[in-house]
Amino acid sequence: MKTKKIAAVLASILTVVALSGCSLTRDVASLDPYAPSDGVVSDIGDLKVRNLLIIKGEGDQGLLIGSFVNSSQTEVSGSIQLLDADSNRTTYDFTVAPLSKLDLGYGENAPLVLEVPEIPGSMHSIYISDGMNPRQLLVPVLDGSLAEYSAIAELLN
Repeated sequence: MKTKKIAAVLASILTVVALSGCSLTRDVASLDPYAPSDGVVSDIGDLKVRNLLIIKGEGDQGLLIGSFVNSSQTEVSGSIQLLDADSNRTTYDFTVAPLSKLDLGYGENAPLVLEVPEIPGSMHSIYISDGMNPRQLLVPVLDGSLAEYSAIAELLN
């Protein structure tokens, strides 16, 4: 009788170990950090780019919206650089106060108007810099079909 009990306990333990072994050796995707947003996210030195995206209307104009966060104790001077179809560079400079956030297209701040030849659903290349570290970002181009962006898209009409 003791042998049957010991065998049953060992069988139970082996079953639990065998079935739980899969979760011990597999990468669980839900544990990977990610940014749950429609736009692009990047950290460039002390300048944090959050939810940067372009809303496009009927023509070639688009509106760049998003946020820039300064996580340092000193002011950060940043820039947005755009290349047009003829490779002409346009630069927009901005500053973000210490431990503050600068919004484009939210609150009282207007979005940045730019020429966007790409259609909604594609990506548009821009360059963001914290004053020293320029980084190329591929920013998604959306239209106003999503309710949260419809009011912004109406600014183009």
